[in-house]
Amino acid sequence: MAASTAGWIPAAHPVYTFCSRHLLPVCLVLLLVGTDLKALARLGRLALLLMLAGSAGTLLGGLASFKLYGRWLPEGSWAAIGALSASWTGGSANLLAVKEALHVPDPLIAPIIVVDALVAYSWMGLLLAAAALQGRWDRLIEGAGNPLSGCPERHDPSLRTGLLPPSRFALGVAMTWLGGLALAIGLSLAAQGVARWLPEMGRVVSWETWTILLVTTAAVGLSLTPARRLEKAGISRVGTFFLYILLATIGARAQFTALIETPIFLALGLTWIAIHGAVLLLAGFLLKAPLGLIATASQAAIGGPISAPIVGATYDAKLAGVGLLMAVLGNLLGTYLGLAAAFLAKAMV
Repeated sequence: MAASTAGWIPAAHPVYTFCSRHLLPVCLVLLLVGTDLKALARLGRLALLLMLAGSAGTLLGGLASFKLYGRWLPEGSWAAIGALSASWTGGSANLLAVKEALHVPDPLIAPIIVVDALVAYSWMGLLLAAAALQGRWDRLIEGAGNPLSGCPERHDPSLRTGLLPPSRFALGVAMTWLGGLALAIGLSLAAQGVARWLPEMGRVVSWETWTILLVTTAAVGLSLTPARRLEKAGISRVGTFFLYILLATIGARAQFTALIETPIFLALGLTWIAIHGAVLLLAGFLLKAPLGLIATASQAAIGGPISAPIVGATYDAKLAGVGLLMAVLGNLLGTYLGLAAAFLAKAMV
C-alpha cells in the first residue's frame, strides 16, 4: 500500500486480476484441506459456545455499525462490511475470498485493510492488558470451577502442522506438495466450471461467489478424507505463500489516502469491535466462563491462528492450544459469515 501510494508500483495491472481470480481458490484449498475437524469437535462445549458468541457479536457489530454510520459511508459499503466481517471472523484469506466474491471496489478495500490492522491490533493490546483483571472477573462470576482441565497444555503443532516448517525439503515432501498443488488447481477449475451453471443474483451471488463457496465447502469436505494427510508435509505453507502474494496484489490496488478521505470507517471499526466485545463478555458472564477463555475466543476471531495462542497463553498455558483450534474454526466460518453479513447489510440499504 505504501509503495502504491508513493507511485513506485502500478495501482492497476492484469496480474492483480489474474491472481484474485485464479490463485485465490487454489490458496483456499491448500489452507483448508488440512483442517482437523475431529480436533475441533473435541474443543469443548464452553469454548465452542464462546467462539460462536464471538462470531455472532462480530456479525451484530457489523450490521449495527453499518446502520449507525451508513448515511456517511460511500455507496456500496455493504460489500466492505462483508469483507471486514469475514476477516474478523476468520482471517485475511476469508477477507480476500469475500472481496472477490462480491467485487468489492478497491477504493472501499483500502480503508477496510487499514481499519482491520489498526483496530484489530489495538484490540489485541487490550485483551493482553485485561489479563490483570482475571481475579476480579472470577469473583464477579462467583467461581465457576476450572473448565480448562483437559485442554492442550501448549500450542501443539500437530493440530496444524503447517504452522511449522518441515525439517527438510526431502524429495517425498516436494512430491507431496506437487500432488497437493495439482489437487487444489483441479478443484479450483472444477468449481469455476460448475459455478458458470449456477444462477446469479446481482453482486451478492455472482459467478465468483459460487466459486468461493464451492471451493471452500469442497476443501472442508476433503479434510474428512485421506487428503488431510497432505498437511503432514506442511501443504498449508504453500497456501500461505500464495496468500502473501494475494495480499500484496490487494495492497498494490489500495491507497492510504482512502482512509483520510473516509475517516468514518475508523469510527465504524471502533464501534464494531466494542459491540463484539460487549456481546462476548455478556455471553461469558452468563456461561460463567473464565476471562482467559473469553479473551482467547475474541482474539481467535478478530486475530487468527498466530495471535490467538499468544493471547491465550498470557492467561493460562493450557489456552494456547485452545486458541489455535478456535482460530481454525473461525477460518472455516469466516467466508460464510462474511457473505451473510454482506447480504444482510445490503438488505438494510
